[in-house]
Amino acid sequence: MSRNAQRKAAVNDKNDPAYWKLIKGGDFVGIRDAEAFAQELADAGAHGNAAGPISVSDYTAGEIRIFALQGRESSRTGPRASLGAASPGEYRFIELLKEGALSFYLTLVEAEGRSELRLYFIPEGLACGTRDELIDRGETWLFLPPPKPDDFKSSELEYAPYPDVPEIQEGGESRKLLFAPSLSGKSLYGEAQDTLAAVIITEYAAQIQEGDAAPDNPLLLVLEEGWILSDGSQPEEGGYLTPMLGRVLDGANVDYYPSS
Repeated sequence: MSRNAQRKAAVNDKNDPAYWKLIKGGDFVGIRDAEAFAQELADAGAHGNAAGPISVSDYTAGEIRIFALQGRESSRTGPRASLGAASPGEYRFIELLKEGALSFYLTLVEAEGRSELRLYFIPEGLACGTRDELIDRGETWLFLPPPKPDDFKSSELEYAPYPDVPEIQEGGESRKLLFAPSLSGKSLYGEAQDTLAAVIITEYAAQIQEGDAAPDNPLLLVLEEGWILSDGSQPEEGGYLTPMLGRVLDGANVDYYPSS
């Protein structure tokens, strides 16, 4: 048995976060299309035999980034002092690459006693950049209005609990989704394992109106890196923000294969 095969065989329970932590850059990841899978079962009818092979999207694992958590805070001041303490969890983003396709991020979330597998991507129409860059482009939907609109620093802005997210393309059509705070409504603070940059992770969930179809990607995550410097000061331009949309994945629909 090869070393890579031994690595995968060491943990074979997909409900165990350790299983997903074995994925390394260059490994292969297959994700079954849940909607296509359901349609294939329907097509099979009472015979219980799938009409054809189940749809699977195959990717290669690229960069893996890990953000160790230090907990939730209600204020943007002071949490840097807690960095370096024992982490209560982490967000592990595994980049999934496929030629000619959008990059996805298989994400293992371990926080506050829960473990969850998700799939995120950076959607067209939600810009990335520093706080200053976003505000200069008019991308102010993520923040609460400043007390003094003519005299403020972007680093001082607070995240809006109900952000006015721009219309999102879904199923070939533009759709306006309403997002609300996820869980406690407070951001998570932590540190990037590779750059040691202080990070803020803020989560939202789409609110489904009566009669509306559930969105394919009801989760909104905003990652802000470098929002505070090692000396405790905040850069005036603010941290670098990456907004992502995503959904929870059933681990049973995901497989990985160690590269040879």
